[in-house]
Amino acid sequence: MMNDRFTIWRFKDVPNAYVPKKLLNMEKMLRLLMGVSLAEDMPNNLQFSADPDYPNDLLMLDSFGNTQSVIPISPKLKAFLDEKNIPNLEFIPVDMLDHKGRVIAQYFLLHSTEVIDAIDKDETDLEVDDLNDEMYDSVDDLTLMDESVPSDIQIFKVKGLYDVTCISKALAKEIDDNGFTGISWKEISAYSC
Repeated sequence: MMNDRFTIWRFKDVPNAYVPKKLLNMEKMLRLLMGVSLAEDMPNNLQFSADPDYPNDLLMLDSFGNTQSVIPISPKLKAFLDEKNIPNLEFIPVDMLDHKGRVIAQYFLLHSTEVIDAIDKDETDLEVDDLNDEMYDSVDDLTLMDESVPSDIQIFKVKGLYDVTCISKALAKEIDDNGFTGISWKEISAYSC
């Protein structure tokens, strides 16, 4: 069953952790959110500004929550995932800025271009977006169809939900076992928006 195989990548609140505010210099943000490959047109000079509401929070984690619906990861976590040779995974360099606009660390956006139409539309309560009929405005009781995800897939984006990146529970356990910080997991059935 899908919910036994996958979980959703989320973020953990950690005291004093750096809080990213806005992704700067990213044109055509929708391509990033919808899983379009950026390999041929890799953005350069991407930066995350620091949230001014948290001026003293500079603890750098392996991943950070943010309001931009992207997954910034540390060089250490990138190296770990790189070794897994996961298909359709891109790592987009992004500089993390301090509150004065200075670069304090280089991270990467974890960008899966594996987009799978996996939502069970009979079991999930969905409302289609008025502006883009390929996206969903609201979702309750998210159910994914196991058979729509090939057995070799470890990370993918759910078509229609730009903020849902699924990861195999086996890989999520490895990430936890290796002590990577700032990451939590959400059960698929618990997702709603």
